[in-house]
Amino acid sequence: MNKKTLMNALVIEQVLMAIGLMLAFGTAQAATSGVEFQGLYTFVYGAATGYLGRSIAIVGGLIGMGYGAASGKALPAIIGIILAIFGALGPTIVDSIFNSALI
Repeated sequence: MNKKTLMNALVIEQVLMAIGLMLAFGTAQAATSGVEFQGLYTFVYGAATGYLGRSIAIVGGLIGMGYGAASGKALPAIIGIILAIFGALGPTIVDSIFNSALI
């Protein structure tokens, strides 16, 4: 069995396992009208938009800018700033997309 065939078999196995898990846990009804995952959503959204999310975004931006300054390249600094902006604005954007009437 060559390496490519083995990789394909592993991918197929993982896809089948994911489908099986979705079918097994399909009774949870994770719609926006249910309350099963409301606590988890509230916690994660609060952490991402609160001080935890802001501090992670700031630290990520600082690490990118520090690495960029140390290596003398602008790309890591730009990526760090972009990730910091996405970390600060991302949860609000994703929440507004899922709460829109388009989906």
